[in-house]
Amino acid sequence: MDIQPADPAQRRRVAITLFSAVAGLLAVVVAFQLWLQHVSAQLDTLQLIAKIKPMLAVCLALIAVCIGALGMHLVVRGKRIVEDRRFPARDTRTIRDTPVREGDDAVRMGFASQMGGLILCIVALAVTVLGWIWIRGIG
Repeated sequence: MDIQPADPAQRRRVAITLFSAVAGLLAVVVAFQLWLQHVSAQLDTLQLIAKIKPMLAVCLALIAVCIGALGMHLVVRGKRIVEDRRFPARDTRTIRDTPVREGDDAVRMGFASQMGGLILCIVALAVTVLGWIWIRGIG
């Protein structure tokens, strides 16, 4: 069985990206908590809800975009796997040593990736619709 070796540069990029995202999101959460403490002391409940409602809408939109982007990535990745009849696809840079699968086994993995991607795209649409309904019902 062949092994596709890991790409150390890709591994570093992924680690840096994930660390940066975690640090940035922690900063956003801390800033939001500080802002919320400051604003909640000055506003009544209905005004506070009116201020937070757009933020909730943006958060739900970002969640839907992230889920949809992951879904599309899985669909495209699955398509490449099916076309190459190889997992991982030939030009894929992996972050760990990965056993190579070829033929029908790879095609099954490619179709599973595509199916998972389609499910995530549907979930993204559901998050958008249900989030819009939920946001309209607040306040």
